[in-house]
Amino acid sequence: MLKPKVIAQVLSQVNTNGIKATLLLNPDGSLISFAGGSESEAKVLAAVASNVWFAYERHGKPAAAAGAEGGEAGNSAESLQDLILDCEAGKLSVSRASRMLLCLVANEEVEWGLLKAKTKVLREYLEGPLSLVSPSAPP
Repeated sequence: MLKPKVIAQVLSQVNTNGIKATLLLNPDGSLISFAGGSESEAKVLAAVASNVWFAYERHGKPAAAAGAEGGEAGNSAESLQDLILDCEAGKLSVSRASRMLLCLVANEEVEWGLLKAKTKVLREYLEGPLSLVSPSAPP
């Protein structure tokens, strides 16, 4: 069972050097836990991040990654793992952590490398515990 307070404490450790909020969400966009900002902002960010992630995963793959029949990607190694966006009000990093999505929201001044590194470290840290809750990888 996930402990939301413990997860929120772990997520809050990343909220330094321009990172405004960190969220953990289900693939459907429902919020599991967050650190930074209000709950209403976190819910909106979770819905947006989930929609962008799955829209890109379905329609944004390069032609070379599509199957020979023009359908879905050939295997899970080709599936989307990270997505970093430059938004009007800052930067957004979304990454798959087990079957869930991890989202970091940063100020415009945060460097791309720092945002990517923080996302990677947190994803790797959460991957083990989250895989115990949802052991199988997404299709």
